[in-house]
Amino acid sequence: MMEKQIIEIVKTKEGTDTLINSRINELYHSLHGSMQESMHVFIKNGLNAVNKNLPEIKILEMGFGTGLNAILTFRENQVLQKHIHYTTVEAFPLTNTITDKLNYFEFFGKPLQPFFQRMHGCNWFENVVFGDFVLHKIHADMLELQLDGSFDLVYYDAFSPTHQPELWTFEVLHKIYQACNKGAVLVTYCAKGEVKRTLEKVGFKVEALEGPKGKREMIRAIK
Repeated sequence: MMEKQIIEIVKTKEGTDTLINSRINELYHSLHGSMQESMHVFIKNGLNAVNKNLPEIKILEMGFGTGLNAILTFRENQVLQKHIHYTTVEAFPLTNTITDKLNYFEFFGKPLQPFFQRMHGCNWFENVVFGDFVLHKIHADMLELQLDGSFDLVYYDAFSPTHQPELWTFEVLHKIYQACNKGAVLVTYCAKGEVKRTLEKVGFKVEALEGPKGKREMIRAIK
């Protein structure tokens, strides 16, 4: 029987909310700031580093979580004006009793809140259209999932290797690699040497970049 997930809201130093899974004592974002971390790792060094000539960007996210990466990508695309197809995988979806309390929109504007709520409320396993942004949520365990599609960008935002080692193995990262186009970019907040070595064994070219506030490094890997 699956253990109960105990989720609580925690305030970060920048004022934005994050969550903690109290059962495994793991935070969803850095305590230095949810927004600054997501913007630095996934938007600045991920979305804005993808080939600018691509008319459509196919994104795979490992860990939908609070939906912060998705709504920030949607917001950024109001400037980029690309066609984005955003596939996100989540084994343990949050309830709207939690996500409705998150204070993100005190920091980047109330007009985005209905889109955020719709992202959480829309059906799983369906393409849901938000203008040029198409969201496809998959409620599944990555270990059992067969990935379809040629992805240009991967947001690898699983819990840390300490708490979810099964999601950082050669087998799982190789599955991701095979589902990516040549030149695809994978970004993650994690900077562990073992993860770098595994990504290299899989076939990625790995670079260590300056991390978000509070972290020395992050990883960007290119196929």
